[in-house]
Amino acid sequence: MPEAPSIAICCSTFHRHEGLRSLLESLAALELEDPAPAIRVVVTNNDPEDREPERIIGSLGTDYPHPVEYLEESRRGLSFPRNRAIEHVVEADTFLAFIDDDSTAHRDWLQKLVEVQARTGADVVTGPVEPAWESPPEDWLVKGGFFAPAERPTGTRLDRAFTNNVLIRCEAIRRTGARFDPDFALFGSEDTYFTRGMTRQGVVIVWAAEARVDDWVPDARANAQWLVMRHNRTGMCSSVQEIRLSGAAKGVPLQIAKAATWLVLGSGLYLLGLARGRATRVRARCWLAWGRGLVSGMLGRKYEEYLHER
Repeated sequence: MPEAPSIAICCSTFHRHEGLRSLLESLAALELEDPAPAIRVVVTNNDPEDREPERIIGSLGTDYPHPVEYLEESRRGLSFPRNRAIEHVVEADTFLAFIDDDSTAHRDWLQKLVEVQARTGADVVTGPVEPAWESPPEDWLVKGGFFAPAERPTGTRLDRAFTNNVLIRCEAIRRTGARFDPDFALFGSEDTYFTRGMTRQGVVIVWAAEARVDDWVPDARANAQWLVMRHNRTGMCSSVQEIRLSGAAKGVPLQIAKAATWLVLGSGLYLLGLARGRATRVRARCWLAWGRGLVSGMLGRKYEEYLHER
């Protein structure tokens, strides 16, 4: 019988103490079928002066079902602690999984990722993220589907994945030498640039519709202002990525065309929204923000969102 694989579940954390506790509790409740993989949990603290994450891990007790390892990374941003985790596990484990410190895993989350990976042979498997609201959301947020999880058939091939719900074969990381780009550490979208770079080297990413996690949506995010800001920032990131990956000669004209399209569509949708209601108007504002973000990215501008959040 072949040896069961080993999986390192990796999480970087920054000042989200209750989120980290909830995440660790959810990982303790994971249900895995025999032969179960050997699991360890790796937590990378992105503020070594904050000792609470280490205390949280120390308080888990001897009955916690998985070994939990604590790392520190003082360089601030999203890329550095994730690279620290990769360096720690990539030579020793069969797979690594990323999940965020404001997420919690469904009991069968890891099992479903493992099943789809075994069935498809994919290098990377990713799944949906469902909103966990701090307060009951307003009707327009639900109607507009602004935080609704992506829905697609299991096995669908993708060109990118996010680090709030993903299983990656360590051999694929070793083969490609993939790491998270420091240029996106405070900018965001470092995970899509990381995985898009891998697919350009032949790595296969597939979707696992049943492998679900919940993502905490605080009241500070459940509003139109945050949604518009997020679309503007992701538009910037998208533009920067496309120009880097395609080259300026091809990437810049394409981004100009995309920006013009989103600005025109957003303007038209906003006019429709005057009759259709707030959800449509906010969606239009998001499209307009995306178009503006594409232009800003072409001009080299950055909004370092995680300088504030982290």
